[in-house]
Amino acid sequence: MKEFFHSVKFKILICLAALLLGLMAYAAVTLGTETPPEQIFGTLLYPFTSAANAVADGVSGFIDTMVNANAYKAENEALKSQLTELYKHTKDYNTISEENAQLREMLGLKEKNPDFIFSESCDVKERNANDICGGFTIGSGKSSGISLYDPVVTSVGLAGRVASIANNYARVETIISPNVNVGVYSIRSKVTGVIENTIESAQDGMCIMGGILKDADLAVGDVIFTSGKSGLFPDDIMVGTVVEIIDDANGLSKRAIVKPAVDVFKITSAFVITDFDGKGVPFEIEE
Repeated sequence: MKEFFHSVKFKILICLAALLLGLMAYAAVTLGTETPPEQIFGTLLYPFTSAANAVADGVSGFIDTMVNANAYKAENEALKSQLTELYKHTKDYNTISEENAQLREMLGLKEKNPDFIFSESCDVKERNANDICGGFTIGSGKSSGISLYDPVVTSVGLAGRVASIANNYARVETIISPNVNVGVYSIRSKVTGVIENTIESAQDGMCIMGGILKDADLAVGDVIFTSGKSGLFPDDIMVGTVVEIIDDANGLSKRAIVKPAVDVFKITSAFVITDFDGKGVPFEIEE
């Protein structure tokens, strides 16, 4: 074996190997490609270099987060503040638009009935979840000029009446409550009657117009308004629309099922009519 390493053949092989390595190095420099050994080493080391790069990127991101944490937090808070302000403006715009629409309609009602004196718009502050009639509390009371039994309306029609009152709030019984009796008439035929609700009709969200003569000209689709005869409610406030007519058992009269114009369960604000021509409570009731 020692003789082979000292032989001419071994020296020739060493020269060929050196020449081959030189050519490979030259090709790598001039052609920009990796040599086979480099490719082998590169392939073997690729997972380790990738992991090292990932760790380096993670460390870089961590350091960036730590260094700029306060800046990122401030930017986040600023964006949240801008979104909150934008939402507030959108909400305010929608609220103001709704209020303006209501005020325009109430102005039309005021022009039609110049004797009406309205309170300012009263927000619904509370609802009684156990009240099947949809009773609610408004955030205005005696200090706003509101009195017991004053009619409560929206731009659509009659919502109810004030049932109890304090200085800064009032509780409202709605138009579907059995406690609210209203003289009414059909705008088409002038047939009169009285709203006389029951628990059953309240559960259905309806009013009952009673005291109608059997032969009276009343039909489904007729629009019902207040007649103003009781002194508790002014005349010509819309109550609702007849959806069904039922003959009474006595054979002499009939009743009409009336769908209220105002959905009392969805009211968010209302107005109180604090005065009108003919206003007068027929008897005094203690609060």
